[in-house]
Amino acid sequence: MKASKTASLPEGPVIKITVDRFPTLLFVFALMLSGCSDHTSPEYFLEEYTHRLSRVTGIDIPEPEIAIPTLPPLRQRAYPAPDLRIKALEALDLLKCPALSQAVAYRNSSLGKQMLPSQHYFYEKTLLSLIPQCIGSLRQTDENREVIAKLQEILSEKQATFPAIEWNLVFANTEFSKQLHSQGRLLAIDDQANFQGTREALNYLTRLLPDQLLEPPYTSTDLERHLQQVAANRYLGELIYSATLLSQTLNHAANILLLRLEKGPVCPAADPAEAERLHNVFRLFYREKIQPYLARVDQEGIIIRNDFKRLLSLLPAAPRDDIQRYLSLITQASNIHSPWYQLEQSIKHHTNIWAEFLDQCGKAPALQINQKAFGN
Repeated sequence: MKASKTASLPEGPVIKITVDRFPTLLFVFALMLSGCSDHTSPEYFLEEYTHRLSRVTGIDIPEPEIAIPTLPPLRQRAYPAPDLRIKALEALDLLKCPALSQAVAYRNSSLGKQMLPSQHYFYEKTLLSLIPQCIGSLRQTDENREVIAKLQEILSEKQATFPAIEWNLVFANTEFSKQLHSQGRLLAIDDQANFQGTREALNYLTRLLPDQLLEPPYTSTDLERHLQQVAANRYLGELIYSATLLSQTLNHAANILLLRLEKGPVCPAADPAEAERLHNVFRLFYREKIQPYLARVDQEGIIIRNDFKRLLSLLPAAPRDDIQRYLSLITQASNIHSPWYQLEQSIKHHTNIWAEFLDQCGKAPALQINQKAFGN
């Protein structure tokens, strides 16, 4: 064995540590390195849980495959929503309806031609209010019946296409696509601000869509504020990713334990320390760390899914089957391919295997898992 070792850092000077002369310094250095990882993070305790089980049992098997729902690209999510009869509106003599004339003129301006989905929504909703007002005004003055008939025809067309505009407000923008991409990150231990902010935005949209008002709080400014809240975090994506990774972890742990049980009873065992170490892993990692996190992901998942389903009930069917399948995966726990269904099944599998082990070892009361808490 060499008397000294050299540790090279990515940046800065080379530090030479002589093991024989400075054992304490080496120990402190190791502690510094170990402190770089956050032992309270979900990433740590999920990975460490299966690692410890594998080390105690001597069973090393590959992790189960996971499938995370993938949001289709923007061009596949959007409804084509062409401007209908704008030229016809321009051609009409609408001097008696200045507000409608002004709205049409703005739509044909350079700014109006670059409207975002949220701006387009409010423009179309404004037309649905201004056109009936114009028709009523023209009728009072007994104006040209032909103009009134054309406005009525345009109004019908606008009403028929407005659901597509509402759909695009939610799904043909960048805000929700950012929310639904986790970038491989789990929900933080304490993420109530993003949870509440996402709920607030979903519920605002649920109130906005059926309302015909164009006044506070249903204004373009308020809508943009809520959409900015959606874009500011990735809560929905991280929630879905967390549910998926929890399923993988629980299944991996259960499979390790199942293989160990197949080798023979754990209790009584030739090595009673193995049973005690396994129980310690269960207590320290699953019961104290993973179970509270699991309960939170499940409970918030139920709440958010219900919020999302209420919003979807106000929108037309998705423009493509792959979009509809994606929405079913992230909202319906009854869908067998859904992360929520898979999570429920992994909880049952994991619970049953641990129950057998703990029953063998006379520690069954320690298994505090409420399967009924995991709803649809």
